[in-house]
Amino acid sequence: MTSGKIQRWLLHVPCALALLLASGAAAGRGQDAAPLPPLPPRDTWSPAAAEGASVPAISAPEWQQAARRQPAPSRGADDRPALEGSWNHGMRLSSPDSAFVFYVGGRTQFDVSSYSATAGPDKPPGDGGLNPPLYPAANFRRARLMAYGTYEEIYDFNCEYDFTNQYNLNSEAYPTDFDTGPLPAPTDLWMQIREIPLLGTVRIGNQKDPFGFEHIGSSRWLNFMERSFAQDAFVGPFNNGFIPGIQVLNSTEDGRLAWQFGEFKNTSNPFAFSSTGGGALSSARLVWLPVYEDEGRQLVHLGVAGRFTGLAILPTEIDPATGQPTGPNVPAVRFRSRGSIRNGPPGPLNSIYADSGLLQGSWQNLIGLEFVVNRGPLSFQSEYFGSWLADGVTTGTNPINSGRQPPPGTRVGTVFYQAAYAEVLWFLTGESRTYSLAGTRFDRPIPTRSYRPGRLPGGGGIGAWQIGARDNYLCLSDGEVNGGVLNGVT
Repeated sequence: MTSGKIQRWLLHVPCALALLLASGAAAGRGQDAAPLPPLPPRDTWSPAAAEGASVPAISAPEWQQAARRQPAPSRGADDRPALEGSWNHGMRLSSPDSAFVFYVGGRTQFDVSSYSATAGPDKPPGDGGLNPPLYPAANFRRARLMAYGTYEEIYDFNCEYDFTNQYNLNSEAYPTDFDTGPLPAPTDLWMQIREIPLLGTVRIGNQKDPFGFEHIGSSRWLNFMERSFAQDAFVGPFNNGFIPGIQVLNSTEDGRLAWQFGEFKNTSNPFAFSSTGGGALSSARLVWLPVYEDEGRQLVHLGVAGRFTGLAILPTEIDPATGQPTGPNVPAVRFRSRGSIRNGPPGPLNSIYADSGLLQGSWQNLIGLEFVVNRGPLSFQSEYFGSWLADGVTTGTNPINSGRQPPPGTRVGTVFYQAAYAEVLWFLTGESRTYSLAGTRFDRPIPTRSYRPGRLPGGGGIGAWQIGARDNYLCLSDGEVNGGVLNGVT
C-alpha cells in the first residue's frame, strides 16, 4: 500500500507543481527597471536530456541568463498577467522578462511496413518461425502530446503522454497475450530543480534513467526507424524506456565532463506503475568530451554507464482463458527483441525475433560503453552492452519461438548476454548533427535551408538529406539457455 502511494505521488508531483508555477508565473515583480538586452537566438537553448523537450537540464542557458530576472514595469491592480506568444519549433508562451516560459508540442509517427522473407520466418515458432507471425502492417508508432517549460530560471517541468500503447497485464512474463488498446501512457512526466549546491539538478518523476546514448536521445531524432536490438533486450524492455524515480544530473562548468545517477523502480509496462515487490533499479553514467570544437561540429564523446537491477516479481503461469496469473510468483526477467522495423503498434502484436524465456534470478547487472565522433557532416555512433543475470534458474516459461531452456528448476548459474551496434551517417547537404552539452546527446538536426517550394518567398530549399548504415548485433545465447542470436544490417 505504501509503495503504491509513493508511485502515485511520483507521477502527480510534476504536473501539480507545473500548474502551481504557471498560476503565479507572470505576477507583478516590482518597480520599473531598465529594459533587458536583446535575447540571443532561440536555438542557443540546448534541449534537456528528456524525450523531445527543450528544457535546460543542468545549467541556465545563455539566452535565459540574458533574460535574468529584472522587475517588470509596474501595473495597476486590475491588470492581468501578460504572456507573449511566439512559434519556435512549437507554440511558446513567456512572461515579458522570460522568468516563465511554457511550450506546447507533440509528435506523430506513422509506420507502414511490408516484408519479404525466406521460408524460415513463416514456420511454426517451435521450428524457428517468428511469433507473432510477420505480417505487413500500418500503424501509429507514436502519437504524443506534451507541455513543458521553465519558471524562475531553475524550475523545469515536463508532462508528455503517448496515446498508442497496447495493454498487456503480464507483458514481461507473457509478451504476446491479451492485448487491449490503444491506451494513453506517460512518457516524460517530471519536475526538476537546477543549481542545487553540490548536486546540480535533481529530477523526480517518470523519466529515462541514465543508461545508453541512443536511449536518452529523443525519438524525434532517430537515425533509423527503431533503436538497436539492445534497447529492446536490455535498456528499455517492456516500458518504452521510461521509469519512475529520482535522478541527479551535473557537469563541469564547460560541460565537457558530466555525470548522472539515480534510483528508480523497475517496471514491466509502459504505464509507470508496479504492483509487486522487488524491482529496485540503480543506474549511473559518466561522459567525457576529450574533443569539443565549433559548438559540437567537431567532437569525440566517451561514455560509460552501469545499472544494478533488482528483479521484478513475475508470475510463472497464467490462466489461458483469463490471462490472470495462477502460478508461483518469483523474481525473474525476460530478454527478448523485436525487429528493426515493427509490424504493429507498441505492445504484444510485434513479431519477436529472439527470446530467452522467463528466467528466475537474484539480481541483474548491466554495463554500457559509448563511443561517438562528429566531424562536420560525418558522424559515427556506437555502443556495447553486457548483461549478467546472477543465480539463474529456468521457470518452465519457455521462449515463444525456437529458443530453448533446460527443464524447469534447472540451475544455470550466471547467464551472460551482450549486444552492440555501430552506425555511420553523412549529411549530403552539408549539415552537422547538433550536440547538446546539457543533455550529453545528439539533438535536433537543423537544415541549412528548410524545404520550401520555389514559388514562395525565400523558396528553393531542399531541406537536409542524410544517408547512413548500421550494423546491429544481439546475443541471447549462453550455455544451456539459448534465446537466439541476431545480426542486422540497415
